[in-house]
Amino acid sequence: MAKANSEIHKLRATIEGIPNQGALPAPEAQKAIEKSSNISIPFPRSLALGSKLLLAYARPKNISIVGSYARKTAVLRDGKVTIDLAVTMPSNLFQAKDYRDHRYFQKRAYYLACIAVGIQKAQIPSLDMSFAYLDDNMLQPIIIAQPRLGWAPERAVQVFFTNSHTDGSDKVRAHSSWKIRILVAAKDDIFPLEKTLPTKSCIKDIAVEGDHPTPRYNATLRSECCSSSYVKQLHQSTIRSSAFQGACMLGAIWLRQRGLGSAISTGGFGQFEWATLISILMRDGGRAGRPVLSTGYSSYQLFKATLQFLSSTDLISSPILIQSPNFKLTPTKIPMLFDGPRGLNVLYKMSCWSYRLLQNEAQNSLKALNDPLADHFRILFINKVEEPLKRFDHSFRVPIKKPDTETSTIDVPDLAEILYEKFCYGLGNRATLVYPQVPGTSVWPVASRASCSDDLTGTTIGLLLDPEHCLRTVDRGPSIEDKNASAVFRKFWGDKAELRRFKDGTILESLIWDTSDCKQPAINSIINHILSRHFGLIDQESSSADSEAFARLLPQQGSSQSDVLGPFSAVMASFESLCKSIRAMEGLPLQIRQIFAASPELRYASLYAPVTGRQNHPGRAVECLIQFEGSTRWPDDLLAVQRTKIAFLLKIADSIGKDDSVSAVRLRLEKSKRKLLEQSCLDLKTADGIVFRLQIYHEHELIMLEKALNGRIPCPSPKEEVALAVSEHKRKFIQRPTHTQAVTTLSTRFPLLSQTIRLLKKWRDCHLLSSHLADELIELIAIRTFIHPYPWQPPGSLRSGFLRTLSFVAGGDWQSEPLILDFNSELNAQEIQSIRIRFDAWRKLDPGMNRVAIFAASNIDREGITWTDRRPAKITASRFTSLARAAYELVKREGLDLKPEALFVPSLVEYDVVIHLKQHDHHLKKSSFKNLQIESEEDPFDAICNPRRLFFDELQELYGDDIVFFYNESAITVIAGLWNPQTGPRKWKIGLNYSTMPLAKKDGAEEQVTINKAAVLHDIARLGGDMITKIDQK
Repeated sequence: MAKANSEIHKLRATIEGIPNQGALPAPEAQKAIEKSSNISIPFPRSLALGSKLLLAYARPKNISIVGSYARKTAVLRDGKVTIDLAVTMPSNLFQAKDYRDHRYFQKRAYYLACIAVGIQKAQIPSLDMSFAYLDDNMLQPIIIAQPRLGWAPERAVQVFFTNSHTDGSDKVRAHSSWKIRILVAAKDDIFPLEKTLPTKSCIKDIAVEGDHPTPRYNATLRSECCSSSYVKQLHQSTIRSSAFQGACMLGAIWLRQRGLGSAISTGGFGQFEWATLISILMRDGGRAGRPVLSTGYSSYQLFKATLQFLSSTDLISSPILIQSPNFKLTPTKIPMLFDGPRGLNVLYKMSCWSYRLLQNEAQNSLKALNDPLADHFRILFINKVEEPLKRFDHSFRVPIKKPDTETSTIDVPDLAEILYEKFCYGLGNRATLVYPQVPGTSVWPVASRASCSDDLTGTTIGLLLDPEHCLRTVDRGPSIEDKNASAVFRKFWGDKAELRRFKDGTILESLIWDTSDCKQPAINSIINHILSRHFGLIDQESSSADSEAFARLLPQQGSSQSDVLGPFSAVMASFESLCKSIRAMEGLPLQIRQIFAASPELRYASLYAPVTGRQNHPGRAVECLIQFEGSTRWPDDLLAVQRTKIAFLLKIADSIGKDDSVSAVRLRLEKSKRKLLEQSCLDLKTADGIVFRLQIYHEHELIMLEKALNGRIPCPSPKEEVALAVSEHKRKFIQRPTHTQAVTTLSTRFPLLSQTIRLLKKWRDCHLLSSHLADELIELIAIRTFIHPYPWQPPGSLRSGFLRTLSFVAGGDWQSEPLILDFNSELNAQEIQSIRIRFDAWRKLDPGMNRVAIFAASNIDREGITWTDRRPAKITASRFTSLARAAYELVKREGLDLKPEALFVPSLVEYDVVIHLKQHDHHLKKSSFKNLQIESEEDPFDAICNPRRLFFDELQELYGDDIVFFYNESAITVIAGLWNPQTGPRKWKIGLNYSTMPLAKKDGAEEQVTINKAAVLHDIARLGGDMITKIDQK
C-alpha cells in the first residue's frame, strides 16, 4: 500500500495548504464557490435565499488517518480497502446553537466543498474525486478519492488485494484496490452533550406542534464530535488486549460475508460498531458495571463471546446504558447501546429489522460452532450468506417512492419502517423475520448535486418463514369483546376480515385464505392484500421469485398449499391396507414378523406419487419387504434359500389373490448373469390401481453370504460375485428400509423436505443423470440442508431449500470432503472421526476415485459407500457439480428476476451421441392380431412396463463399457452418451469386447485400431427399431 500512503501525504499537504475563506452569507458563499470552480456544495437541505447563516473556511485543527486502516485491521470490502482521512474543523467556525436546524451540517458541507476546491486546484494527476454519503447518511457528505483510470497501482498491491467476487461492472475503478474517504469531524466539546441526547429535539418542525425527539439527527451530530474520542478508546483497547485486533478482523470478515456493514443500507452495524462494542464490553456492560469480556481472552474467544452477547441480549426491549445514571430513556424502536461519556447510541444507524437480522446471524453462527459436523471456518468466514435467494425463504419487490433528498422531511428508512410495521402485523407468526432491504446511496460527481428523483425505486423485502405456521389458511383475530383490538384488526384488513364462530364456541375476528386451487399460497395472498390496501399497489406491481414458482415445477401437489405431503396420501393408505391384508392371511408356514417400506414412494421422496386408478410413474412398482419369524427349517444353501423364497411368495399369491383388496398377482424373477444376485418378487396390484412389489428378507442370508465370502462354506460362485451379493443384500434388505424409515420421520419433522427432495430429483432427471445418482444419494444431499443448515436456519420455503442444496452441490469437493449426516444428533466426536478415517482409507485405496467418487455416510450408514459404490463415476460426479455450479451462477445473475424453469433446461451439446426417441405413450404398441391385442389390453401390470426403460437397460448391458449413457428417468425422450476414452486408438489385440476398425497407418508407427462408432450406432438403431426417430453424432 505504499502508493496509497503516498497519495494520502499528497492529500494531507494539499488540504493544509488551502487558504482561509472569510465569513460570507450562505447565498454569497455558494455563488463564490460555483464561480471559482465547478464544485457543487453538497448541502443536506436547501438554503433559503437571504439566509443569515455565515459560512467560512479555516485551516483544519487536525488531519489524521482513522478507522480500521489506522488500526491495521482493514479487510477487503467490494474488492477495496477503505482508508479514512479525518479532517477536524476548528471550533471558531461554529456558534453555540449551530447544533439546531441543520446549521452545523450546512457549515460542514461548505467546509467539505472548500476542501474539494483545494484538491481540484492542486491537480493531483493520479486521483479522481467524487462526493458520497458516509454510510448512506444524507447529513454526512464526504469526498471519495480513488485511482484515476489509466493509472495502474503497483502490481504487488493489485495482486494481493484481488477479489474474485468483483464483477468488473465499474470499469473505471475495476483495477483499483483501495479508496480514500475524506471525512469531516468536529471537536468533542463544540456543543453541550446534554443538548444532543437522543431524547432532545434539535429540529424545529412547523408542521408538528411541540417538541419531538430527533434521535437520528442528534446521534449523527454526536458521532461527528466524538470521532477522535473513539480513536483513542480503540487504541487503548488494543494496548489492553493483545487479541483485540484479531477479534476485530474476525468480526469484520464475518460481517462482510453476511452483507452487514456500517451503512444504513447494509444494516448499520459494521466494523466500527463491532470494534466499539468489544471495546465497551471489555470495560462495562455487565451487572454492577462489570465488564462482559475479559482482556485475557484470545481473539477467537472474544469473537465467540461477542456473538453470544449479540444473540442473547435484546437491546431493544432491554437497552444497555454505559456510565449514564442520570439519563432517562424513552421507549425506542431501535437497539440502544448508549455510551454515556460521549452521549451516543453506538447502534443509532440500525433499525429494528437489521438488528433482528444481526441477532439471527449470530444465533445461526453459534449453532454452527456447536455442531461437530460443521466446517466452522468455512461457515463463518468463507461462505457468502448475503445472497437474498438463499438467505430468505421468500422475497419480493415493492416499488416505493424515493424522497427528494433536498426538500423531503421523510427519508428511505422511514418508508422502510412503514413497510416493516405493516408486514409484521399482517404476517404475524408466519414470518420470524421481515427485512426491508433499503436502497443504498451512490457516489456523484463533485460538479453536480446529489441525485434527486421522484422515480419509483424497488425496495426488496425478505422474509424468514416459520414452516409450521406459514401455510396456515385460517387466521384467528381478536375476540369480539375486545373492541379496540377488533377495530384495529378491521381497519387493517378491511373487507377481508369477517366474524366467525369456531368449534370451541369462541367468536373471533378471522381471515380465510383460499388456496384450494393451489395457484397461490396464503403467504402470497396476504402480501398482495397488504400491498393493495395500504400502498395502492396491484399484484403486477410487485415482483417475486417465490416458492410458488418452484412448486409449480413439481408434477403433483396436494389438495392445498398447506398439504405438502398430500400427493402420497393415496399410496400410504394403500400400503397400510395391504399390510393388514397380508398380516390377516392364514396358512403360511411362518408368522410374519415385520413388513418394511423400501421405496421412495413410501418415504415421500419420489418425483411421481402413485394415485388411485392409475400409475403416474411408469416402469416402477412400490417396493416393500416381508420378514418372517426365525426358524431352523430354512436351508443352509444360498440357492436353496432363493427357491424357498419363491415357495413363500407363491403361497402368499395364492392366499392374497382371494382378497378383494388385490386385483392381480404375478410372481417375478429378476434375472441376472450372476446367480447369487437373482431375486424373486411378487407384484400385487391393489383394487385402487397401485402396484406393489414384495420381496422376502431372511436375516441369515447375509451370514451365509459372508461365510461364503470368507471361504467358510462352499459356494460355486466366484468370490467377486459373492462380494457383490453381500453389498447388494445389505443395500436392499438392511440399509434401504432403515433409510426409508429415517426419511419418513424427517419428512414429517421438516414439512418442506419432501418437496425439496422431489424438486432436486427432477433437476437431476432433467440433466440426464438419473442412472448415475441413486435416489438415496439425492435424498441425503437434500436432507443435509435441513439437519445441518448452517450458516442459515432450516429452510422455510421450497425455494430456499432447493437453492441452498444446489449451492452445496456447486461447492462440493467430493475428493477431499466426505458427506456426513447425523439424523438425530447421536454421533459423538470419536464416531465422526472413525467415519473420516474410513473416508481417508478409501481415498488412499482408490486415489483415482474409480470406485467411490462420493462418500456419503450417516449415523444409520457409517460405511459411506452404500449408495455410491461404483456409481456415480468420477466423470459423472464432476458433471453433477459443474451443472449445479452453472445453475447457481444463473441464480446469482438473475436474482429476483429468475425464471425457475431455466434451471431445468438440459444441454445436449456436450454429448458425443444423442438418441432421440418417439414422443408416444409408454404403453406397449397394440398388436394387429385380435387375440394378442386382447391379452395385451388385459395385462394388469402393463402400467409398470416401460419399453424405453427396458431399451435403456439393454443398451447399458450391451454397450455400457463402450459408451457412458445418460437419460431422464421421468421422461425418456432422449438417451445421450459419451464414448469411453479407453475405446480410442490403441494397438490391436485379440479379445477386444467391442467392434473395431483400423486407423490409417503413419510412417514408422504400429498399426492401431479404434472403436467402430458407425457400426455400434447402427446396431443400436436396429435394436431400438421404431422407437428411435434419429441418432445425432458429434
